[in-house]
Amino acid sequence: MTFRGIVTAVLGATAWSCAASTALAAPAIRGVAIEQSLEAEPIPAPPADVPLVARLAIDRHVFDGSSASTAWDRLQERLKIYQSSHVAVLLALGTFPSADADVEAWRQFLQMVAERCSGAVAAYQIGAVAAGDEHDVNRYVYLLKLAAVQLRAVESTAVVVQGPIPSGSVEWEARVFAAGAGPYIDAVAIDGLPSSAGPMTTVIEKEKPSGLAIIGPVHLPADPPQAAAQFVETRTRALGTFVHVVAYDGEPAAIAAALSAARRIADLIAADLVTLDERAAVVRFTRAERDVTASVAHTLLYSLTGFDTFLVYGPAAGATIDLEISVANATNPMVRDLLAGTTQKPLRTQTDGAGKRLRFTLPLADHPLVLDFNFGIGDTYILTSEARKESLPRVEEIIFRYRQAQAAQDAALENYTAHVRIEQHFHPSPADPSYNIVTENRLFADRVGVEWEELSFELNGAKWTANRPAFPLVQPEKVLSLPLDLRLNEDYTYRLDGVEPVSGRPAFVIRFDPVNARRALYRGTVWIDRRSFVRLKVQAVETKLAGPVVSNDETQIYAEAGGLPGRPAWLMNHLVSKQVFLIAGRSVLVERELHFTDVSLNVPDFNAVRMSARASNRIMYRDTDQGVRYLVKKGETRVVSNQMTTSARAFALGADVDPSFDYPLPIGGLDILDFNFLNRDMQLALLYGGVIALGNLQHPNLWGGKFDASIDFFGLAVKSNDDVFDALGRRSGERVNRIPVATGVNIGYQVTPFHKLTGHYELHYDAYFRDATTAADFAIPSDTATNGEGAGYEFRRRGYSATANVAAYQRTKWTSWGTGADFDADARTYTKYDIGLSKDFVFKTFHTIHLNATYFGGRRLDRFSMYQFGLFDATRMHGVPSAVRFAELAMLRGSYSFNLFEQYRFDLFLDQASGRDPRIDDGWHEVTGTGVRLNLRAPRNTILQLDFGKSFLPDTYRRAGSTVLQILLLKPL
Repeated sequence: MTFRGIVTAVLGATAWSCAASTALAAPAIRGVAIEQSLEAEPIPAPPADVPLVARLAIDRHVFDGSSASTAWDRLQERLKIYQSSHVAVLLALGTFPSADADVEAWRQFLQMVAERCSGAVAAYQIGAVAAGDEHDVNRYVYLLKLAAVQLRAVESTAVVVQGPIPSGSVEWEARVFAAGAGPYIDAVAIDGLPSSAGPMTTVIEKEKPSGLAIIGPVHLPADPPQAAAQFVETRTRALGTFVHVVAYDGEPAAIAAALSAARRIADLIAADLVTLDERAAVVRFTRAERDVTASVAHTLLYSLTGFDTFLVYGPAAGATIDLEISVANATNPMVRDLLAGTTQKPLRTQTDGAGKRLRFTLPLADHPLVLDFNFGIGDTYILTSEARKESLPRVEEIIFRYRQAQAAQDAALENYTAHVRIEQHFHPSPADPSYNIVTENRLFADRVGVEWEELSFELNGAKWTANRPAFPLVQPEKVLSLPLDLRLNEDYTYRLDGVEPVSGRPAFVIRFDPVNARRALYRGTVWIDRRSFVRLKVQAVETKLAGPVVSNDETQIYAEAGGLPGRPAWLMNHLVSKQVFLIAGRSVLVERELHFTDVSLNVPDFNAVRMSARASNRIMYRDTDQGVRYLVKKGETRVVSNQMTTSARAFALGADVDPSFDYPLPIGGLDILDFNFLNRDMQLALLYGGVIALGNLQHPNLWGGKFDASIDFFGLAVKSNDDVFDALGRRSGERVNRIPVATGVNIGYQVTPFHKLTGHYELHYDAYFRDATTAADFAIPSDTATNGEGAGYEFRRRGYSATANVAAYQRTKWTSWGTGADFDADARTYTKYDIGLSKDFVFKTFHTIHLNATYFGGRRLDRFSMYQFGLFDATRMHGVPSAVRFAELAMLRGSYSFNLFEQYRFDLFLDQASGRDPRIDDGWHEVTGTGVRLNLRAPRNTILQLDFGKSFLPDTYRRAGSTVLQILLLKPL
């Protein structure tokens, strides 16, 4: 196997089985490191409170062959010594293998080290690079990732340190991070002195803000006093920087002197110090009133653990120096000589009236001194505004930790079952009642996939447990993985957007977008728990969908669902989505909710329970790579069926009673909705009721998927009465009968998942007839065709729908009609426009409030082009007959839908409008419509609908009728 093949195989087998670290704060390794080997004597017991690290270097070749057993015993013995003396161990594992053929043996060595040293080693150092020997970056990063994954697969909380890296290899290390090493390491060891490591630590801090740097080894001189001085100099220079550990080596006496000096600064070494911006404190050193700040080395530090302030200054020439500084709290300022181990008060202390601006005269030395503003006070618990903002980890590292957490859960979770309640709510149009569809399901999920059985089906309160009517299976298409289990991987780019609480838990906020904009994927935001790195919440928009689903905006909420070995299981327990469907050439907003309850993890008899469900006669589904599919019975088994239910048909029988007709309008025929008409990915919506037919033929995916096209058609086979009213009531002798026929073409362009532009062409043909009551001197209009071109805009998101439309019409023939008084030759062309806003409020499963506000206007509208209130008009109001008409109209429509006794579905309507008809006067006239609709399940698997409307009209229309009734019996086919 090739080197790359070995790496790929091992990463694939072990990478995502690693358990997540418990936190992403800076790794818990800090202090003073001493270089060690198995051949050298162990470090003596450290002074109290000094955080000490033994950087123990081992040669893997010593652990091969006949000497392996002895080497392992020596290592175990040394680790026990360090454990008993409370010395943390940084195990240095040397360089990467130079030959690909040695990679597998090296990997096995890493695994054995991790297994044998688990719990006794604080950190592992890997990937040493010698000065002038910069490795091939890609190969180096592959091996670095392989080693990190291998170590954490055994010990998930292990700190992984890269290096040591020469302090001059800054550009090479930047390329290592660019190749993706950051998420796999916690720290970088730098070979050099603190004074030369600045450029390297800048790169590390930029690429790995949650990590740390280890510097050294600093070679101590043999003379103990000189060793102590060098220790104090180098260790104090690292305080408050990204360097958390400084390593030293030297003779035993030199090491002992350094550790003795370490006792005197143990509180500073152990503290979580940050460097403050000295400009905020206005630090100023002076001599004889002359500003010498630039010539005095100094660093202002703040402890995030003890809440103390320190100023490290010097060395500098002279005996004393004056200091001016502003600090929020200086309870007991003392000068600490870290080398001599002495303390003294400043030679002079002076404060301003407010006590914030301090002036000191301080002693100087040939080594750094520390001005401790709170010496001996302990924790002061006073936060200052100078403290730097919290550093956040790189987003790649958070995603890496999330994947570890998810992989660890996947490894422990073999299967689970849950009860899932799926609710869908939508309004076909502003005047229609809401539709509520609810299914109860039992979910079966394992490592193979997800499937579920449907326990019951409810449509507007009518409930079926078996033999339910066919319902089209229209789901958002399959994306990269299960929509219920969005995975964050290399198909997405990520951006960290801060931290905010989710259900009381602090979480990283990460925005994600698909890398390939042409694929059907998600974009949105994921909230990842800051401690456990599990998902808490996902808000995502599914992109590049194929019609009839235009957009899918969903929010997923995750919660602890139970316990697994060594960890809790976090699963989705609530999903809310807003989907826009193209139905009958129109966009319909569908709101979906999924509730997960009764979750059982690692069910012992999972297969038996699932087989029992498969053996039943209930409807079952499976989530496949192509989307949701039926799992149908075939003999004693079930198989995935690609024969999806894409249509619904019902026989409709009833009547519509409207004063605009001389007799009830009979309805008897078919109601069809087919999402795959003629197997050509077209959609047919048709209502054929004997004397009436209307429908739409639509293709939802054209020219790359952003366009859709449809054809409308409408026809009425009976004459409708067209009366006119004025201030005196109905005008006698002016009734006209009309038979309308219409068709049209609609083109839609989906700009974004929520914004759409539309264009349409309409062709109307109206045939006019004289009525028996029409006066002899009243001329009826000429039969005419009308051409209309229009454009529109739609916005639909989060339950809101906003629309705007404008259309211009031209009659092909328009001669004088009536008595001539109402005829306007310019009305041969006219314009209509409208703007509307709708919102649904679903506060219980079968309790829905729908609100719609719309304004309708136009120019040159006459009797035969004004807005009317017919059954199929966009301006429909309950109880208002089609004889009522206005040239300008503002309306507010509302409905409340609910269930009674889980059997009867009621829809209550209240519509209010103000209309203006310039033929009568310039005033606005109020129209109120009320209605009630009853929906219930009837015998022989039928559904009965009763719709009654009562209106309150202006006096002008008192003879137009104010009651509208519709009775409809539907039989699903």
